[in-house]
Amino acid sequence: MKKIDLFAFALNNFLRRKARSALTVFGVIIGTAAVVIMLSIGIGMNKGIEDQFSAMGDLKIINVSTKTGTWNEETGEWEQASVVEPLDDISLANMRALDHVEAVSPDQWINNISVLVRNKEQKVIYPSFKGIDAAAMDDLGYEVVLGRLLDERDVGTYNFVVCYNIPFTFNDIHETDWSKLTMDYESKAGEELPMNPVNEFDDSVVYEMTWDSNYGAGAVDTTKPKVKAYEGKCVGVLVQNLNDGKTDWSSEIYMDIKGAMELDELLRKNNEDYNKGMYGDDYYGYSYEDNTNYADGRKNLYNQVKVVADDTSHVLEIHDQLNEMQFQTSSQMDYIRQQQEQTAFLRGILGAIGAVAFFVAAISIANTMVMSIYERTREIGIMKVIGCKLADIRGMFLVEAAIIGIVGGLLGVILSYGISFALNYMAKSGSMAESFGIYDSGASISIIPFWLDIAAVLLATGVGVVSGLYPAIRATRLSALEAIKNE
Repeated sequence: MKKIDLFAFALNNFLRRKARSALTVFGVIIGTAAVVIMLSIGIGMNKGIEDQFSAMGDLKIINVSTKTGTWNEETGEWEQASVVEPLDDISLANMRALDHVEAVSPDQWINNISVLVRNKEQKVIYPSFKGIDAAAMDDLGYEVVLGRLLDERDVGTYNFVVCYNIPFTFNDIHETDWSKLTMDYESKAGEELPMNPVNEFDDSVVYEMTWDSNYGAGAVDTTKPKVKAYEGKCVGVLVQNLNDGKTDWSSEIYMDIKGAMELDELLRKNNEDYNKGMYGDDYYGYSYEDNTNYADGRKNLYNQVKVVADDTSHVLEIHDQLNEMQFQTSSQMDYIRQQQEQTAFLRGILGAIGAVAFFVAAISIANTMVMSIYERTREIGIMKVIGCKLADIRGMFLVEAAIIGIVGGLLGVILSYGISFALNYMAKSGSMAESFGIYDSGASISIIPFWLDIAAVLLATGVGVVSGLYPAIRATRLSALEAIKNE
């Protein structure tokens, strides 16, 4: 028998008993739609959780700090580590050597730089200065709206990049009424900058950095040590950081870590000399003695380090390796993993519901095919007598079962899109998404990727073929003479 004849026989038998075929196909439709919807909800849950944490920061970044001890889960007490691995240049080199690490950078708040002065006329008071690896700023995910990011040219210099809000917070340097000073500013989405602060190639604009919030506000007392200020250049302005989608409340100024730490030490000493000149030897300053026992007698240079993975798929692998190196770590992907583990039970239930629906559909297909054999026993006997191969008889029933699976799978996928649309509509118009661990009102709780469509149709076809296997084998085992005698 030719393959086309085999298919024609199977299709004809499928269409001959329309009511029964329709009911069987309906079972496959329900099973397919159930599986697709249940899996789509699981995919939507994962995507919603990822989107929530992605809005809070780059998913490829891992925050690393020293691990001074651990909580004992049995006793509930803190156990101090006897030896602590420091965050120094040796540790940074070891981190860079890990597979799939794209960049490593210190992420250090600078304590003694608290004022930015522009042309001795304006100043920003108490911005947050942060030291990073200038060469890694691009890899850390920063973007500029004006100028450029820090790069290799800025290593060891006092050049800096400001966040979007800094140009809004320059005050008259002579203003002494603190109630009139702009200390913080939250720019609205799309709000234009009041000025272009970049002076990388403009020598008419001079920036100075110092520790004294009263710098330049009035007459200088020559009996005290001179307050020092050091020049730097602004090379760029970052894009707005709209965490809530509406406003930006950032206040950071970024410098290369080497230049920032050098300047921090210079200003610390100047601050100390100035205040000792005021208070004498009773002034203790801000010195801090770290008595932690660091490995190999090394010193801890950085409070925190950022490690950037080359892809989000490698973040958790790097995360675990850093833990093995005895560092404390945190990342958005780790939080996602914890959240997804909490919702794993719910996703398992959804998957089980879909599997049960498909199992019922499989029984329905098997029952339909067995009934078909009983009705076509005489036909099967005649086919055997005239010399039809057993493989062709078996194939005819398998093709018919496959047709049921394909038709039911395709219609089931179409139905699942309708259900998915309805679920997403209800989620966006209410609080349904929160039931699935998603707290973004605009998020979709059901997402059907293209690969799921293909997989569902293939699964439905496979279930149909497997369900038809027993009836097909049964058909080949019928006695030709007994089958012919059957009425």
